[in-house]
Amino acid sequence: MKNFIWFLPVLAVLSTWLLSSDAVWKYLFFLRLPILMGLFLLLLPKLAKDWLPAMLKNLFVLRTKWQLAVIIMSAVGAGTSVISVAAIILDNAPSRFSVPLTIEIPEFWQYGIAIALSLYISIIAIQLSQEKLKPYEIQWGKFVGAGLGIGLLFFVSFIRQWLSSNAFLKKTLVDIFYFVTKHHTLGYINPDGELSAGHLTAIAYLIIAVVIYITVGLLFKPESKTERPEAPALLYVLLIISMVTLFYGGATFYFDYFRIPVLVIFISFSVVSYVAFDVNHSFQVKKFEDSEDNKKVDSDSNNFQKILEKRLKHQDGKRTLVIICASGGGIQAAGWTVQVLSGLQELLGKSFTKAIGLISAVSGGSVGTMYYLDRFNKDGFLEESEQEISNKTKTKVTASFYAATKDSLDAVGWGLVYWDLWRFIGLPFIVPRECDRGTAVETDWQGEMKDKDTKKIKTFGTWRKQIFDGEIPIPVFNATLVENGWRFLMTPVTFYKKDPEKKYPEKKYRDFNTLFKDYDMNVVTAARLSATFPYVSPICRSSVDIPNQQNYHVADGGYFDNSGFVTVAEWLDEHLNEWSDPKNNLNIKRVLILQINPFPSEPASTKNVQGNGGWFMATLGSLLAMFKVRDPVLASRNAKEADLLVKKWENKVHIQYFPIFFPSESEIPPEFAVSEFYKDGRYRPPLSWRLTDREKQAIQDGWEAIKTKENIQKIKQLWHETWKMPDSTDRTPED
Repeated sequence: MKNFIWFLPVLAVLSTWLLSSDAVWKYLFFLRLPILMGLFLLLLPKLAKDWLPAMLKNLFVLRTKWQLAVIIMSAVGAGTSVISVAAIILDNAPSRFSVPLTIEIPEFWQYGIAIALSLYISIIAIQLSQEKLKPYEIQWGKFVGAGLGIGLLFFVSFIRQWLSSNAFLKKTLVDIFYFVTKHHTLGYINPDGELSAGHLTAIAYLIIAVVIYITVGLLFKPESKTERPEAPALLYVLLIISMVTLFYGGATFYFDYFRIPVLVIFISFSVVSYVAFDVNHSFQVKKFEDSEDNKKVDSDSNNFQKILEKRLKHQDGKRTLVIICASGGGIQAAGWTVQVLSGLQELLGKSFTKAIGLISAVSGGSVGTMYYLDRFNKDGFLEESEQEISNKTKTKVTASFYAATKDSLDAVGWGLVYWDLWRFIGLPFIVPRECDRGTAVETDWQGEMKDKDTKKIKTFGTWRKQIFDGEIPIPVFNATLVENGWRFLMTPVTFYKKDPEKKYPEKKYRDFNTLFKDYDMNVVTAARLSATFPYVSPICRSSVDIPNQQNYHVADGGYFDNSGFVTVAEWLDEHLNEWSDPKNNLNIKRVLILQINPFPSEPASTKNVQGNGGWFMATLGSLLAMFKVRDPVLASRNAKEADLLVKKWENKVHIQYFPIFFPSESEIPPEFAVSEFYKDGRYRPPLSWRLTDREKQAIQDGWEAIKTKENIQKIKQLWHETWKMPDSTDRTPED
């Protein structure tokens, strides 16, 4: 049946081609943009639901009935832009390009096709939003959205009639087209001196689209507020489709007459503008400002012994050091990092949290680490309050978990459509130089920090003081330097040591203090740079040029090491000999390394794997393979390196390594597997920067599912029974 369905359009095209092959090829060329955009509207929901759900599905999960209504209307608008451009070409190609006359699409059928193009997006949005919206909200959203969509079509028709009946505007438009087209007015102005068919409709919709574009931009600009109005990220996708179709479609219709490829013009113009205006995405660093809450970079900034002595001062005798590696993986990693660390404090006691000396995080793990440390009190452990995950579910979550799992995909969409789009199309002077989708995300993340006062934004300087006061462990946000592929350690302390005599091979990393000694950076900026997920946020470099320093571009830390373990292994191997010496005041004799992995250790089931999906694998297989192979390979490598580290130091330091994976399907107990959050016993962790309420609950349920399992119980036994660490008291008994 599936093959038969595909056979029908092929047969129709073949029959038309046999009758007039030359005309068919020409019209396919002239209609290439509306055809591609129409296919995109039809394939996007399929891509999101079935082919790449981990990355795209949550685009279609809407939070409110108004969001659903707006998406239905916007989908109709995107379909309208496609059919408007197609109608202009079909109506005017014979006169402009001297091709045979084909069909004319009446206005009524144009609107019908626009609705048809929007249906699949609307249906999938309705289906996937059922996990968030109640049935009556779905019904309300459907009817209001359909009404707004039909109203949009009527409004387009009204504006077109108004333009047609206003003699002054009509003449002004004709004069503009005369000026633009010069002596090649065929296809634009008919022999009666009026605009030819379709152009007024496209202009009417363009006016409406521009008004919507400006309104959405003003209403939903990212702000550092916990509760603020947010437009769904899918709306920004549909806005781009509408605007690109209208402008790019108009350009192809004009330049095709001269046989000039529009894509070449566009790319050339974009490249020239980038060079002429020296366009570059940048992250903000600022001159360090002294205050009682800040600590500048000084000779103590690489004194790890002093830092750890202060951090572990509650322990006597042989000290125990805990090190955390927080792997990357988008917002799933952010939520899982916070959930595991807060869960371990509850399970093992405050002594566990107060023993953490270093957290090496990557990408989403860095975001989770940021919100985790943000809620630490002056006694050096996590102090949580609870708040509702939503006003509808009344589910209580910790403040750090709520912050780490808050949606930021809408901020990405806003920054892309209102800042980066203008920069990319060759008009960078329209937007502020320092603003892009990356800074939009930073603004959004800052709104979830404990202290939202813009005068008290946490920086490396404030964290440096907290580190030396023993309030928080050393955070390291791992990133990658694009120019040489080295690691970039964004941390308030100094890891890199220069070797003037060059006795040892140069270390393949740099840290923030080495590259930016007299500068400071916001914590949210560091987290964003570590989490520069490909194309979601831009690769960028510093906003200032430091003398005698190369201004590197910074990318996601996962390009080099998605686990953060490399930084930990090097750090321990360099210092353990000194720290474990009985004559040393630090006297570390036990090290617990925990690797937090946001995805299951077991690969997806291969029972029903089939050798089909050739087109999918040919187009998206490379991207899928990259995500599938990264975490299993790193987990295996880290386990081997940890084993080597344990053996090397077994006579001096007792090192224990435990990976903590998000549970796989086989590890979910029946009480969770049958719940609404583990429907059919399956949960697929997303790779995007948005979690649904069900996925947030799944992370919490995932921790509940593994905390009684063997791996976590081994950690508990080691902590309390073998190492005799207390539950919550400040003092640790001497061995």
